[in-house]
Amino acid sequence: MPKLTVILPDGSEQSHDLIDDHITIGRVADNMLQIDDVSVSSHHATLIFTGADYVYRDIGSTNGSRLNGRDLEADTDYNLQDGDRLRIGKVEAVYASENPAEARPLPEEQEVSLAPAASSAAPTNFQNASPFQTKKKKKDPAGTAMLVLGSIALLAGLAAIARVLSIQPPA
Repeated sequence: MPKLTVILPDGSEQSHDLIDDHITIGRVADNMLQIDDVSVSSHHATLIFTGADYVYRDIGSTNGSRLNGRDLEADTDYNLQDGDRLRIGKVEAVYASENPAEARPLPEEQEVSLAPAASSAAPTNFQNASPFQTKKKKKDPAGTAMLVLGSIALLAGLAAIARVLSIQPPA
């Protein structure tokens, strides 16, 4: 019996046995397979049994669907195989089937075009090269005022001591 295991964002898993020929997937309660997550549309997708496995169809959802890392087009049928990974909105799901999966072809090789930059400049300083933010010194007006007042008090005290020491005894 095919299964769809839904992995919710909080890490919990829900396993659903797929027994009907036509299964609706969505966030609201009138769906056969309800996924209570805000990224899942109220009526997101359908699963249709084809005799061996199910066909997945995104029915124009807001956040879309992905199959094995590829974005899916709306209203297009995609045959599911054992081990396929679905992303319904932002919710992961894994399809399990009794039928062994066919060997999947490797992704097509894409040519990468390399072009030199039109210009480049050395940074004026290397502050932006560090992954750590530098601590900026904050101005503390209260601390500065206390330091100035302390200095004035110290000078006044020294002046008073000098004045006392400079007093001559009466003759």
